[in-house]
Amino acid sequence: MKLVVVGLPGAGKSTAAEILKEEGFQVIEFSDFWKEQMKARGIPFSDVKAGKQLSLDLRVEFGPDIFAREVVHRIKKGARDVVIMGMRSTYELDYLKEHISGLKVVALITPLETRFTRMNHRKKPDDPKNIEELKWRDVLEERGFKNDKAEEKHGLLVLIKNADYAISNTGTRDKLKSDFLDLIKAIGQGK
Repeated sequence: MKLVVVGLPGAGKSTAAEILKEEGFQVIEFSDFWKEQMKARGIPFSDVKAGKQLSLDLRVEFGPDIFAREVVHRIKKGARDVVIMGMRSTYELDYLKEHISGLKVVALITPLETRFTRMNHRKKPDDPKNIEELKWRDVLEERGFKNDKAEEKHGLLVLIKNADYAISNTGTRDKLKSDFLDLIKAIGQGK
């Protein structure tokens, strides 16, 4: 089974990755290649602005699907169950669907206030300081990596809206695990 999990910041993607890894899935993060490039260039991960610029520069230099191409290269030969995390655009999804048969997209749906509370607890360097910052970040996610209103048709919200499946993630980790196990079973049965 090949899955892509998408969701807005704070929706629970990292928790979903942990759960699926426990279930034997190979977990591939879109950010793995970016992290390697940051390290190779000596850019500290705490430099949020430089990190975002590098992401844009890589896409401009190598194409909007560069991260998807790297993801495909990282899938282990013979891997039966793979979950891909952190996809941000339809360009990336188009590339993955061309190269991975049977790929299914799962959207994690979580209300703004819940996401903000979670982000407040995890304290990543680029997490918003208030709810208004999170609302603005959602607008940027809608516009895609180019931060251009014209790119809205390629952004994360389009991926979420057009996902094959959706899981409402408003509860506990155990509830999310139960929902994923139910979904995996349903997909396996062709539903």
